[in-house]
Amino acid sequence: MNVIRRISLLLVTCSVLMLAGCASDGSMPDQRTTANAQDDINQLHAAFMKAFNAKDATALAATYTDDAILMAPNMPETKTAIGIETESHQMFANTPVSGILLNVTETQMTGNGWAYCSGFYTLLGPNNSTLDRGKFLEVVKQTDTGWKIHRDAYSSDMPAQGMAAPAAGTAMAPAAATH
Repeated sequence: MNVIRRISLLLVTCSVLMLAGCASDGSMPDQRTTANAQDDINQLHAAFMKAFNAKDATALAATYTDDAILMAPNMPETKTAIGIETESHQMFANTPVSGILLNVTETQMTGNGWAYCSGFYTLLGPNNSTLDRGKFLEVVKQTDTGWKIHRDAYSSDMPAQGMAAPAAGTAMAPAAATH
């Protein structure tokens, strides 16, 4: 009899856990939750630009998760927020970068504390000249301390050093910039 009670209790417990799991099955959050998350992600991007423009590598790294991966063009991936901080210190010390502009064109919530963002960037040099411009795609993650960049990939729209730009209007180059 005791065995039957234990089995019944186990089945009831499993049923409750399964129903609880269905409630958090990764379905899309409601509109209010999505709007709040998008506001928080907008603040994350503002903090990223503020840290970058102040050349504050520590604050910049704080916008990334501890296990983040940055995938910059023509470079090996940079793993962890500490690695991103180290790379940022070197970049700020060794390049004439004066700031960055971001144009986040899409933020899409996927549920369960994940979202992706895409858009365009412009890297500024002396006298606000354009050092680089291109596009980015990020996976952002909600953490205990707020939304953070978890994966960050970007690519330049400008030709690599030493390479000629393709002729405008060809299959390799659009006739006009789209951003």
